[in-house]
Amino acid sequence: MAIHLYILPIERNLAGTQRGPKYFFWRFDPDPPGIQGGWAMMDYGFLDYALLVSNLSDADHAFLLAQPDVYSFPQDLNAQISDGPVITAFFEAINIPTDWLTPSTTYLEFLRQMAGLFQFNQRYGGISNGQSLLGNGVTLDNNWNNLSQQQKQWFNQTIASFGYIFNVTGNPKLRALAKQAGDLWGAQAFYLGGIQF
Repeated sequence: MAIHLYILPIERNLAGTQRGPKYFFWRFDPDPPGIQGGWAMMDYGFLDYALLVSNLSDADHAFLLAQPDVYSFPQDLNAQISDGPVITAFFEAINIPTDWLTPSTTYLEFLRQMAGLFQFNQRYGGISNGQSLLGNGVTLDNNWNNLSQQQKQWFNQTIASFGYIFNVTGNPKLRALAKQAGDLWGAQAFYLGGIQF
């Protein structure tokens, strides 16, 4: 058994009213059985992907590694990223920017920036009553001026709700704003399933 961190899809129950991690058993699981055992999840707001931590057997871990819609972080988060092309293909496809990564970026730095973005999108979803800034045709390569006035208002309200000092200037791409939103978490620690990062 070992503790692992994954990015994986979220699935919905048959009524579409509850969400849980794909490949794992959860209370309203629409397609049991799934991997049994404890897990903790941080979702990407109302986008159907999440960061998940779980203490898994080698067999369950190997099963997840074989799934094309799952990414597994290495055990040594302080290592420099060695699978840049894999990360770029996987994370850009689910609206998580990677164009800022360099050869010296560590998995921990990427994980923290991503978790900050997840927290931002969770708050945005709460303020917008279930809407997502990204998804539904809006991608990282859309510009600020492509957003509606309502979306811009929700974005600014989300910034203000965290107490951040941040003003959008010009017409940046959403990938730049997503990166900044993730960075704004600063040095605060994240806690997920007993893991601090």
